[in-house]
Amino acid sequence: MAQYGPEELGFLDETSKDERTLGRNNGRSLKGTRAVKKQVFVRGHRLSGLGLLTIDGMVAVSVVEGSFTAATFKTFIEGDVASVFYHSQ
Repeated sequence: MAQYGPEELGFLDETSKDERTLGRNNGRSLKGTRAVKKQVFVRGHRLSGLGLLTIDGMVAVSVVEGSFTAATFKTFIEGDVASVFYHSQ
C-alpha cells in the first residue's frame, strides 16, 4: 500500500437498521432461571446504507430499502465510486 498516496485511497462500509437492531442475542439471569426480554419479533422496515470515506470525507453514499443486492452494489461502485476517483485525476 506504500505506493498509493492518501488521495488514492477509499474505504467502503455498509450498515443496516431494522426494528430488531438494538435487540440483544444474549442475556443474564439467576442460576436455574431463563433470561427473558420482550422485543419486536418481526424485522419490519429495513434500511441499508453504503458509504465511501476518503481523505476528503464521505464522498459517496447510497441508501436503499431492504438489503443491498449484487446489482445495487455494482450500480453504486460503477456510478458513484468510479466517478469520484475518475474526476479526481
